[in-house]
Amino acid sequence: MAELRWASVAVCLLTVVAVGCEAREPSKLSVLPRDLEFNPSPIGVARVEKVFLVNEGGEPLTIHGATATASSLEVPSFEPFTLEAGATRNLEVRFTPDVEGPVRVELEVRTDASNVGPEGVLRVKVSGQGVRPLLEVRTASIDFGTQALGEVREGTLLVHNLMGTDSRVRLEFAGADADQFSSSEASAPRVLSPGEVRALPVFFEPKRLGAAQALARISVCPGCEPLDVPLSGQAIASWLEVTPSRVDFGRVERGNFAEASFTVRNLGSKPLAYGGVKLLDNASGAFFVVKEPTLPDGRLAPGEVMELKLGFSPTTRGPVHEARLELDARPVGTTQPGLQVPLAGEGGAACVEPQTRALDFGLVAEGMSVTREVRLLNRCRTHVLLSGPTLTPRSGGDFLLTHAPASLSIPAGLSASVPVTFQPRTSGASEAGLTLQLHNGHSSFTEEVRVTGTGKVFSPCQYNVEPATVDFGSVPVDAEVTLSAAVRNIGATECYLAGMQLVEGSDATFAADEPGNTVLAPGQRAALLVRFKPSAEGEFSGLAEGRVNHPSNGHVLIPLRGRGVRGCFSVQPTHLDFGVTRLACGPKSRELVVHNKCPGPTTLTGMGLEGDLSDFKLTHGLLFPAVLGPNSETRIQVTYEPRSDGDDTAAFRFDLGTGSPYTVGVLGRGVLKNEQTDEFIRSTKTQVDVLFVVDNSGSMQDEQQLLGENFAAFLSPMSLEGVDYHIAVTTTGVERSSGGWAVCPGGAEGGENGRFFPVDGSSPRIITPSTPSAASVFAYNTRVGVCHWNEMGLEAMYRALSEPLVFNEDDPRTPLAHDGNAHFLRQDASLAVIVVTDEEDFSPQPVSFYETFLEGLKGGDASKVVFSAIAGPKDLGSCPKASSSGHRYIQLAEATGGVVESICTPHWADSLKRTAERISASTRGFPLSERPLDTSRIEVRVDGVEVKTGWTYDGATHSILFQKGAVPAPGSHVRVTYPVDC
Repeated sequence: MAELRWASVAVCLLTVVAVGCEAREPSKLSVLPRDLEFNPSPIGVARVEKVFLVNEGGEPLTIHGATATASSLEVPSFEPFTLEAGATRNLEVRFTPDVEGPVRVELEVRTDASNVGPEGVLRVKVSGQGVRPLLEVRTASIDFGTQALGEVREGTLLVHNLMGTDSRVRLEFAGADADQFSSSEASAPRVLSPGEVRALPVFFEPKRLGAAQALARISVCPGCEPLDVPLSGQAIASWLEVTPSRVDFGRVERGNFAEASFTVRNLGSKPLAYGGVKLLDNASGAFFVVKEPTLPDGRLAPGEVMELKLGFSPTTRGPVHEARLELDARPVGTTQPGLQVPLAGEGGAACVEPQTRALDFGLVAEGMSVTREVRLLNRCRTHVLLSGPTLTPRSGGDFLLTHAPASLSIPAGLSASVPVTFQPRTSGASEAGLTLQLHNGHSSFTEEVRVTGTGKVFSPCQYNVEPATVDFGSVPVDAEVTLSAAVRNIGATECYLAGMQLVEGSDATFAADEPGNTVLAPGQRAALLVRFKPSAEGEFSGLAEGRVNHPSNGHVLIPLRGRGVRGCFSVQPTHLDFGVTRLACGPKSRELVVHNKCPGPTTLTGMGLEGDLSDFKLTHGLLFPAVLGPNSETRIQVTYEPRSDGDDTAAFRFDLGTGSPYTVGVLGRGVLKNEQTDEFIRSTKTQVDVLFVVDNSGSMQDEQQLLGENFAAFLSPMSLEGVDYHIAVTTTGVERSSGGWAVCPGGAEGGENGRFFPVDGSSPRIITPSTPSAASVFAYNTRVGVCHWNEMGLEAMYRALSEPLVFNEDDPRTPLAHDGNAHFLRQDASLAVIVVTDEEDFSPQPVSFYETFLEGLKGGDASKVVFSAIAGPKDLGSCPKASSSGHRYIQLAEATGGVVESICTPHWADSLKRTAERISASTRGFPLSERPLDTSRIEVRVDGVEVKTGWTYDGATHSILFQKGAVPAPGSHVRVTYPVDC
């Protein structure tokens, strides 16, 4: 019976299991999505996503908690909960990147699910990327002007979120007077939506008298460099008016003296007690009181005005620490603090300076007159008034001012000239001092130029004009031929020749550089080299002139004529310059090519040589008349073998029987010695024109911001050396962007085509030493956008510095006004180009073309041109974010002795500083006319004294490069002698 009972139980249990107790699946936790990826997020800005916890098993499971492996990922804390079979619950995950670049973290979910290992943790991979927010501040600075105590004035800061994502902005105030500025937007961070432009109000509420200065500091992420906007204002008592509210003496040469004045007016209805003035924070002693009025009974009556004069004499170079003048003027019986007037100034080279400190006329024939100009360059921040130039004789009395203006206004950045005439009435030396009174706003200062010359009695000059008429014959349109208009002394005594030049009114197709005055020994000649470049078909004429010492035949006139032609016949080149040829080195040879591109034969009836026949020779196999076949070319060898020292010129004529032969001009200079001496006068100004070409493709956002943020490091070396700079920016885009993913600012939609950014003039397009808030302007101008794809940096450079942009206020090809590049490129300035890109150059011309173009802008003087590149390096392994190596940019930089830096540089300040130092070095160089045979035998003399240290020979530019602190003073005479080979 017992066995039967247990059997019955077993059967029952089996039945129950089979019918209602089938086995369940264990718990199984899944997280969706399995890998969580956040979009790029600005540093410090949170993004929130949800993950879903799903129990895919048959048993309940418990979620005990969730944590992240890095602080950039956060999960709100929660109480443990049970997730039934098949149930789903979501968790919010917050990603806040605190560094730039990729971020990899894990979300760890603690659970007792059966599919999780013994540690009880399910891990979810989370990835994201922190990006540096790109914020544009459209307000360079805010000057609230003069504001009475207790009153409030409002200004506006415009900020633009250039990101495609939200960007957080925090506004704070910094500086000694930060407590006087405030904003309703400064209490907490503000989030700007993609592309949003927001106006942030800023208030100035002065709490104390005097100048107030602070910074509106805009932070976009923790640890990011803030963007600073200067704020300024002037607090006054309502009863007092001070004009100007800030006295800025500008730049004054060390040891010199500048004077400024300001006025104080009582605006109230009651007298003010006046207790005098006191200088504060004047540790340098550079500021001082020149004149202070004495008021009866120490009272300033209602409506009364008094004038005070201040002086400034810096003893060091650079900006002088700002001082304050405290003015003790207050209502009678009160103890209110005095009004404070800020005083500013800078020591260094004067901001208005003559190009030379010594004007030497040299030797001039008695009875003749020579006029030269003293040119003044205004490097001040405002216009300068030149008044009352005077000449004070020191010995002799033969100088006079020619058409001297009583007063002349010189705009900032421009120049003016004062003509001085030397007309010796007797033999011997003469000297005078030219005094120039200059007024810059409320400041006055004086410059003086030493004027010298020597008179000499010459016998009447016997001379010939060679040739009697300079006939250029036929020259193809836009080709250029150079011929000489010369005067030869055929007498037995010396001649004095002055004023060789083109007569005003000559056709503009003729041009010449004036050679200066000279004394001609018997048999010697002097030539005016005249260039003829016809711009169209037709006849052109002009006149060259000079003056010699002859009582009745002293005015030399030489007619010029030429014809512009178009046709299928030509001779190339139209100008041969053999340069310097040493007599001991043998002849030099060059080739001329005669092209007959006509469909039929052309008959050349003859060739002739005019000029220095013994020095030039033609070698050819033609018999005249020679028939040149259609589409043929004939080569002719030209040999130059000088017979004596001096310049040699000739004209080769190719006669087609038309009466107007085609002409080729030939020049050469024979030199006897096997050593060369180059002489220089150290300029009183150091000028550099700097063009940045910035890549505006889609991958350049961060680099543009870093470039702008580190401008101070670039400017510092040039400021220390007193460089007068012009800085402009263009882009690598030469055509408008096709659009799609981004829009570029500035008005050209990424297609600046060489025009300076911004073409719409929303910011100053050329930065100079007088540009207010230059660093902010540069930062704005380098944020050119990221809308383009076709980088042609070299072509953009070429178009920026060539017609029709380079000298025009307006680009005639566009409807936009004032978008030309006029006033950037200066004749006497060095030229520096800096390309910033992460891509190769795709310009249409070979690199050699652009190198030749740059040198041509400076008359072939390679020492005045430097091209640098911040680009993809040759080894891309060291710069993974560069799209490609900038081989073409690097090639041009190496050819011009420029600096090459990697676009991946982590030290932008250092890279820009090295680039600027290379540019500054080019301003300390003196280019040699030939290559030294032995650099150890170079001799350098400054003002007649040999200098053996402080300079080096730079083989890349063939220049003598002076080191910092050893550069000769302005106006110094530098003489370099060195051996040369053939």
